[in-house]
This record gives sequence, C-alpha cells and structure tokens, in this order.
Amino acid sequence: MRFRPVRKFRKSLLTRYVLILVIAFVFIPVLIPVSFFASWSINLLMNPGHLWQQTKRPYGTGMDIETTWHQAAAGLKGASVETIDGKLKELKKRYPDAALYWVDTAGQTRLQLPEQGTVPKQWSLEDTIAFMKQRVDADPFTVVAFIGGNERAKQGFMVLELPRKFMVIQDVDRQSDSRFYGVFLAILLGAFVLLSYLFFSDIRKRLLRLEAGMTRPGPDGLPSLIHEGRPDEIGRLEQAFNHMVFELKDSRQRESEEEELRKSLISHLSHDLRTPLTVLGSHLYSLRQESLSDQGRQSLTLMETKISDLSGLMDHLLSYNLLSSGRYAMSLERLDVMRLVRESAAAWYPVWEKAGITADVELPEQPLYWNIDAQGFRRVLDNLFQNLVRHAGSGRYAGITVEPRGDAIALVIGDRGPGMESASAAVGAGLGLQIVDLLLREMGLTRDTVSTDEGTKIYIYPSIKLNES
Repeated sequence: MRFRPVRKFRKSLLTRYVLILVIAFVFIPVLIPVSFFASWSINLLMNPGHLWQQTKRPYGTGMDIETTWHQAAAGLKGASVETIDGKLKELKKRYPDAALYWVDTAGQTRLQLPEQGTVPKQWSLEDTIAFMKQRVDADPFTVVAFIGGNERAKQGFMVLELPRKFMVIQDVDRQSDSRFYGVFLAILLGAFVLLSYLFFSDIRKRLLRLEAGMTRPGPDGLPSLIHEGRPDEIGRLEQAFNHMVFELKDSRQRESEEEELRKSLISHLSHDLRTPLTVLGSHLYSLRQESLSDQGRQSLTLMETKISDLSGLMDHLLSYNLLSSGRYAMSLERLDVMRLVRESAAAWYPVWEKAGITADVELPEQPLYWNIDAQGFRRVLDNLFQNLVRHAGSGRYAGITVEPRGDAIALVIGDRGPGMESASAAVGAGLGLQIVDLLLREMGLTRDTVSTDEGTKIYIYPSIKLNES
C-alpha cells in the first residue's frame, strides 16, 4: 500500500488552527464596535424610559437646572419688575413644561407662568415654611433662588417647578454601560478559548484512541484496528497504523501456515525415515554375525554409530516439533532435583568412563525441591550430558554441583573443554540446546551459560522464587 503525500493544505491540522487564529485577529476590529452596540442595546432594553426622556425634553439633570436657575437669579441684581418679568418669560421658553413665578420682598406673588391656583397671592412666614417642607425631594422638582444672588439684595425670590418625568435622572448607583461591554468581550474571548479547547480536545481524543489500539491487543495478540478520522496528519497516521496491522496479520498468517507445513514435514519425515533405519539396523546386526575383516568391522561400527546419530536426530526433531507446537505432555510435580540428577549421572557413568571422562559429582545430602516434570528434566540432563561428551570430551572432565545464583540455588554442570566458541568436529543443528531451553521454559526454569576457552558452566535455576523450597 502506497501513501500519497498531502497535497491539500486545507486538510492539515496546522491550517485549521491558523484559521482559528486568523478569525480571532481579523474579527477583533469588528467585534469591538459590535460589543459597544450590543451593550447600548441591552441598556436601552433595561431602561427604555431613560432614553425617551432625553430625546423628548433634554432639560438635563437636576444639578444642571439648579445651576442655570441660580445664575439667572444672580443676574437680576438691581433689576426692575419689568426686567424680572422678561427674564422669566425668556426662561419659560427654555423650560416650557415648568411652572415659573416670582415673589417680591412684600410677599406678593407677581408674574406666574402659567397661572396656578395652588400658589398663594400673599405669602406669610407659615406659607413659606410649609412650601419649603413640601418641596424637599418631591415631585415636581423645585428650585428657589434669591433674586440678585442672595437675601441681602432684598428683591424677593423666584421659583421653578418641573415635573421629574421631564428630567434626566442621574442614578449614581446604576452601573455604566461598560459592564455590558466587558461581558460581551468576555463572551468573545471565551468563544475563542472554547474553539481552541475543542480543537486540541479532538486531537487528544484521536491520539488516545490510537494509543489504545497500539497497547490493547486483540484476540489474536496483534494490535486492534482503529477508526480512521479526517484525512489530516493524524488521519494518515491512523491509516498507516491500520495498514501495519493488516501487514502483521498477513505475516502472522503466512508464518502460521509455514510453521504448520514445517511441523507436518518434520513429523512425516521422522516417521518415514524410522522404517528404513530400522531395516538398516537389523541388516547391520546380521552382517556382524558374518566373518568380516578388521576393516569391514570398523566400517560396520561406523555405520551403526551414524545410524544411531540419525535416530537421535529424529528424536530431537520430533521432540522439538511437539514442544514448539505446545503438544508435549508435561506434568509438573514437586520433586527432589538432587535425586533425579544422581540417577541420571549414574546412568551416564559407563558412557563417561568409555570416553575417558572423569565425573566429579558433589551434590548436597539435603533435598532440593522444584516444580518439574520428571521425564522432561531427565531429557534436559541427557541432552546436556550428551553435548558434554560430544563437544567437551577433550577436557576429560564432567562436574556436577550446586551454587547460589542470585536469590536461587542453581544446578551447575561444568566441563573443561575448549568452550562453546571453538569449532567442534561433532557440530550439529543445535536442536539439543533448543529442546533444553523449551523444556526448561515449560517447567519455569532458566538456563545461563558461562563459556571460556578453559571450559563451560551451565547454570539451571528457577525463573521465579516460588519454584524453590
């Protein structure tokens, strides 16, 4: 499967994130005035009468009206009655919704704009005090100013009464429009943060899904296929991962088929070769009964040896075939390893003696218990002893003892041969050691080999401490 390079830049993760940044920066000049407008609209909805009052009668706040009224009164210092009346008429045009009048020093009400029945014609001290008490924080809004600026001018006072609905009410407790502007900016910033979070959250989710597919094998022991998302960088990685899984499954299937073919071939060859070997062995036995020359007897002995080696090789092949396919029957029991080693060594004494090998067996009297299969462990010892005779017989020594190996007690089989790195005349396919390793693995044991040109030591000990006594 071939992967084409990414040519559509718009499908890239980098493109998507750059687009988010561009949207954020490009829309800032647009979003700021939009925020102002939105803030103004919210304030308009919350205070609809406030804007209507300003547009219908822009009289300003109470402070503005009071300042204007006092300035006008102060400007009438020493003015005549006609001048005062004219000033009030002028102010009436400015405040058409207000009631204006003035009172002279004798307490007589002069010009009223418009005429009002509630205003006394002649003011007494009680009327003045009652009027002042009624107008404190009341509706209409009332402003009283001494004509001439103060009471020393002795020109009386002038009054303005304006219904509060025509005024701009200044509420110091009400927050300004900036609070809504800040809210909208916070919403916009939150939207950008949310988009960034969703972008990276999607990437994280897809990477975790890919990690799960890699680390959680399926029923066949291989990584599981994952769902392929968008065709961006991660999507192509998912596609490559699925392609790798398909290749692994195909390779595993081919390997399994080849393994089955090999096992079948070994099994059939082993069985097919045993019959002619048995026939050859019987004929060699018959030949030995005949009178032969010394050279003929030597050739006969050599043929018997090679047939025995070939028979042993087939045994190895069958054992290896059974072990590698998991069909080798084993029954683990708690057995004394020292007893099994002594029995196997006793069986091999004649062979070692014939080969001129001195056996040095130093095993402790106390038993050493491991969870092992008796037949399988004897097979391990037989293979190791046979290798010692074949490849290390020149050392004329076979040592069997026990030594500490880490936290375990190890069985040690040593020789004084040329070492495993040197060339041997009896070199074979190495099936003996492979069978040893497979048997030891099935019994929970480990083999360590230390080999030099002065000899080889093989350590056998439990892989887990629970196997020991």
